[in-house]
Amino acid sequence: MSVYRYHSLQFSPAPEHRCAAVLHSDVILPETIHQSSELGAGPSGPRRSPSPVHKAREAYVINERLDDKGMFARVWIPQGGVILAEHPALILPRDVKLESLAAGLEITGPQHSNPYDALFSRVDHKEIFALKDCLTKGVGASKGIFHTNALNIELEARGRDMPELQKYQALFLVTSRCNHRQLIVLLSCGPNAVWRFDPLTFKLTLSAVRRISPGEEITISYINPFLPRHLRRAKLQSRWNFVCHCNHCDVPWTIPGAVVQSDKARQELCTFFDDLPDWAEWCAGNDRRDLIDIHLRAMWARDREGLQGFRGGNGAARNVNFKDLAYTKHIDALVMCYGALGDVEGFRAWVAKAREAKVAGGPDSAAHVKVLDMWLREPRKFHVWGWKTQN
Repeated sequence: MSVYRYHSLQFSPAPEHRCAAVLHSDVILPETIHQSSELGAGPSGPRRSPSPVHKAREAYVINERLDDKGMFARVWIPQGGVILAEHPALILPRDVKLESLAAGLEITGPQHSNPYDALFSRVDHKEIFALKDCLTKGVGASKGIFHTNALNIELEARGRDMPELQKYQALFLVTSRCNHRQLIVLLSCGPNAVWRFDPLTFKLTLSAVRRISPGEEITISYINPFLPRHLRRAKLQSRWNFVCHCNHCDVPWTIPGAVVQSDKARQELCTFFDDLPDWAEWCAGNDRRDLIDIHLRAMWARDREGLQGFRGGNGAARNVNFKDLAYTKHIDALVMCYGALGDVEGFRAWVAKAREAKVAGGPDSAAHVKVLDMWLREPRKFHVWGWKTQN
């Protein structure tokens, strides 16, 4: 039997920040998260919602003067650089109507007959109501705001044979300021940032997939970016009520066949890692450049389409839980290829790029950076050094 419960979640090290969550009883909550089933906001009023981590070092600014607000870079952000990390303010089941659960959850009352309003009252509802509502007027502001801005996440659950128990939507107050349609420079079907959600910490991390300059808007993709243009536009208009006019959708009519070429390139990139030749077979073969050229062409295509952060394959429609981004996969593969060739110059060039990406990702990569530094000094210590030259 499906049992959903209301939870008030607290996140260390800032327990004053709360998240209102409706979770199935089989969802596994990390030990670092404190929870209660309190239904009231308490005598002091609504709880404060989670705020971003490392607030003193924010790399972004929210432009409150624009209608769609939007997030803009305050400083240079390197490729792989962390823009922000934040906990959710609200979590709801993805495929279950909240209205059908409201009575059992006992979250509504005389003050809030609408279950969305009732949940909003338990967090910083003023901040939430400042978010965009792209849905029809009949939906109601709170429900419209949630479904306009919520991101699809997956949580750990005991019922592994029932994947629907892991599917949720979460509202993040700051990340919700990231638009798909850029307000100034139109590049959003090739977004410059990607987000990943870690169910072990309940934390979203937003990072740059290419270098972002001060004043540049930070964007994410709302949909599967590998879809052809007509489907991307249809999905965006159906769900968020706007027609995308980014540079990847409004391809100049002066370029014959540009849309077809773009759609084809995106499809090829979507399946790239599934169709990739085996590295061991390449290493044992006679051709020295073919696998290298395949990766270099793919990196060029990703740069052209703005898809540096998306791997494709079975996870193409999701923007969550990827351990490695696409451009880092290409870099790692080129390190392996040049190492197997015993090419010192090429090897050091791509190890240096790998190091840049790891350093940009923050202190958690310190151990990996140390290994890369050793390879830069002594390439021949690389574990597959010169393997291909032995054939």
